[in-house]
Amino acid sequence: MTETPSTPVARRARGELRRMALVEAAAAIIREEGPVAVSHRAVARRVGCSLSATTYYFSGLDELLTEAGKVNIRMWARRAEKVAEDIEKSAAPETKDEAISLILRACLPPTDSLENHYLQLLEAARTAPVATAYAAGREQLDDAIARVLCHVGIDVSPQLIVAVVDGSAVSALSEGRDVRQTAREMLTQIL
Repeated sequence: MTETPSTPVARRARGELRRMALVEAAAAIIREEGPVAVSHRAVARRVGCSLSATTYYFSGLDELLTEAGKVNIRMWARRAEKVAEDIEKSAAPETKDEAISLILRACLPPTDSLENHYLQLLEAARTAPVATAYAAGREQLDDAIARVLCHVGIDVSPQLIVAVVDGSAVSALSEGRDVRQTAREMLTQIL
């Protein structure tokens, strides 16, 4: 029997692709507008599919939010892992400023939408499925940041570094200051 688009294997593959597109769309909405903006309708609109498709692939909105949260935390961990991989192939930084630049690359999104990043992190606290996904994936992020810290010769826990960077970011955003510069200044003080 030849495999045609209507065989169970092909249908399952299409279904998995559709499900992943829905999860990716929900993850993007979380990053851009926060978890409260995710609805079956918003995700369907983003993907360009019917509303019924979003309810077919997920038992409910909580499952969709959980999967989207996993996508986001994996993306942030991969960013930090990429920084770790890049610096492990090169010589250790020569100055504290160079080390801090690498730490900031690992900890902060490369885009200018830092306000949205921190707003959605704060909103995640009120959206249990996203908060749970972020907490579950945090170890992978911490491990990648620990690799960066090890290579740059800084003996501080990744949790402390993330707390300083995130705290600096929230403070800077609330006071209208530059996030990256504020985080750099705070890291300079503690390292």
